[in-house]
Amino acid sequence: MGTQTASAFSGISRVPRVPLNDTIDLNGVFVTPCGGRTFHVRGDGTSVLAYDDQYSQNTADMNQRLWPSVASVLPYCVASRGDRVIVHQNHTEDINAADDWALVAGLSIIGLGWGNTRPTFTFTTALATILPDVAGLTFENCRFLCAGPAGTTALTVAAPWVVTGEGCRFIENYFEIGIDADQLCTTPFTIKGANCGFFGNKIVALAQAAPSTNVIVLGDADEGADGFTCVGNYIKATTGNVATGVIANISSTATSNDILIERNYLHNWKASSTTVISFAGNMVTTGIVRENQFRVELNSSVQGVVYSGTGVDVCLDNNRISNVANETALQNQGTASA
Repeated sequence: MGTQTASAFSGISRVPRVPLNDTIDLNGVFVTPCGGRTFHVRGDGTSVLAYDDQYSQNTADMNQRLWPSVASVLPYCVASRGDRVIVHQNHTEDINAADDWALVAGLSIIGLGWGNTRPTFTFTTALATILPDVAGLTFENCRFLCAGPAGTTALTVAAPWVVTGEGCRFIENYFEIGIDADQLCTTPFTIKGANCGFFGNKIVALAQAAPSTNVIVLGDADEGADGFTCVGNYIKATTGNVATGVIANISSTATSNDILIERNYLHNWKASSTTVISFAGNMVTTGIVRENQFRVELNSSVQGVVYSGTGVDVCLDNNRISNVANETALQNQGTASA
């Protein structure tokens, strides 16, 4: 048999000319397009990390194989097409402006790697924000240093994440929301879009002296967080008050109906803290809080969940709480002591 060269294969080194809704027959194997474009990012925010020149070449059209930043590829994404941005290991990028990313509906930003090799995004100014303000966004397996670079310059990032888009998801990300007493976030997350989901994320302050007002706030004056889902997350941070939870609603005429908070580790690290979830705000809040592990710091009577707000009607089931180091958690019986 003769030797077949790469040039004999259709599509090599050129953009496929197949419509996105067509299925291709490859001699017995059918390939169906995914419905959106996939972009690859690997760089330092300005330049591509060139491990292999063949795949690091940049051209002006869609043949570009690698992009230096998420921000640089977003103008080429199309709303509701199902586009994906794959961010490679060891990518770094700064978030340094309000509404820094021009996000489009249905976009997924997916990091590769594990631990510190995952793509790292660092918030570098007080007003830096990422605003998921369109529907169906996914952020997965990335590191977000929301309180800035490690321990050099005082920085308080006011509100790095404000979610208003419906159906946005955060999956297995790492969020660093406090470093020390002068590097922290005021309110890391405000959720006022329906059906927002947190799944398997780690949200932490590195020191007890890095207080946030709250970590996740449900709703604002006009919009609630209906369908908020928080499952399998690890949250450890210092809040602004001993009775203010890492998750809290507010006083509002909006609603946060049918929420689910399940199988999380929630730790209010503030000295003498008594509460991990605060539904003291007078906003209609309904749903289920079950099978969570709570940790507070007051070595006496504790409450765990505060549900005193007018219009609050939540089901509490099988949550456990500890308030002393190295102790086995006990059943959290509503307002009863642990």
